[in-house]
Amino acid sequence: MSYDPHDEIRRRMAYLVAPIDKQIMMCDDEHDVLMLACAMLSTAKNILDQQVGPQGRKQIMEDYIN
Repeated sequence: MSYDPHDEIRRRMAYLVAPIDKQIMMCDDEHDVLMLACAMLSTAKNILDQQVGPQGRKQIMEDYIN
């Protein structure tokens, strides 16, 4: 069996997303889910700005949209 670095990335992403999935399950209704989504968007924007700068964030978001 050969080593696949993508497997490690998938495992790490699943580990990091698990708490988010748990929070989604704790939402009582669609309003809670939307509030969580807005908080996550704001946090994601801040993380991207800190790590890759505003221009990098804009490029990542444009690539995601397209």
